[in-house]
Amino acid sequence: MKTIQSNLEKHTNNIYIICRILIGLFFFVAGFNKLFHPVFQGYMLNTISTIGFPFPQFTANFTAFCECIFGLFLMLGFWTRISSVFLMIIILVALFTHDLGTIPKELIPVKPETGVYEMDPFTWLSYFLYLPQMLYLLFLLLFLFQGCTGFGIDTFRTTKIRNN
Repeated sequence: MKTIQSNLEKHTNNIYIICRILIGLFFFVAGFNKLFHPVFQGYMLNTISTIGFPFPQFTANFTAFCECIFGLFLMLGFWTRISSVFLMIIILVALFTHDLGTIPKELIPVKPETGVYEMDPFTWLSYFLYLPQMLYLLFLLLFLFQGCTGFGIDTFRTTKIRNN
């Protein structure tokens, strides 16, 4: 048992790096698609317009650009904490302006004769925590506090500064 625990602890840093790279890749690809793929451009512009943000075209492009750039930075371990903050802001704005509205207001059972149930707080919380944005927020919070651990440009710069 101690050997298993020791091996897991030995690879914690590698798992952190893999998570940072994959979350960064997710944001980079999502932002890239919203910038350059016509279908995703349309989805983004429609969502921003529906929410009622001013200057919807600029806002959609700016948000997609930030997702793409800060996702790339996170993936590379460059400005890890700053990138995490920007991506957290994007996630929180999306969560409060769009995604909370996707949580149902009532529960419709399989058998219609049972009737419609009002949404109780625990069920609402389970829907809320089931949103993928919550997982992204947790990872970004970890990256914010941990910074670039292990492989990354920030680690290289810090090591180089210390050695000089």
